[in-house]
Amino acid sequence: MQLIVFTKGEKYYGIKTENVGEIIKSTKIFKVPQAQSWVEGLINLRGTIVTLVNFSKFLKEDENSLHKNIIVITNEEEKIGLLVEDIVGVFTIDSEEIQTLDSKNDDNVEGIIMIQDKLTNIIDIMTIFTENEGSI
Repeated sequence: MQLIVFTKGEKYYGIKTENVGEIIKSTKIFKVPQAQSWVEGLINLRGTIVTLVNFSKFLKEDENSLHKNIIVITNEEEKIGLLVEDIVGVFTIDSEEIQTLDSKNDDNVEGIIMIQDKLTNIIDIMTIFTENEGSI
């Protein structure tokens, strides 16, 4: 299994590459009035309109506005952009090394794993699609 690992402040987060279409640099964002607080707006991705989710706001954590990259997540026909800080890299991991959480404190975290001596939260990115339904 491969993970794309990115940062939010000092923390590392990972997303399975099977859900990632591409990574782009931050681009012009069109604000959407009355959208969810974690919806940053819409972007034009080569003619396709994509909802842009602010990862920090989605996790209900402090926002530092240091976003440099957009990870485009695909789910069948739908795409969502995830606004993140720095991309650490793509790592091949053994799924048996993932530690699942006994008590689900955070519905968005599938498990944790050590990458580059950093505890990395593996995000269940499909929850973003579920929560985004009907928000725009």
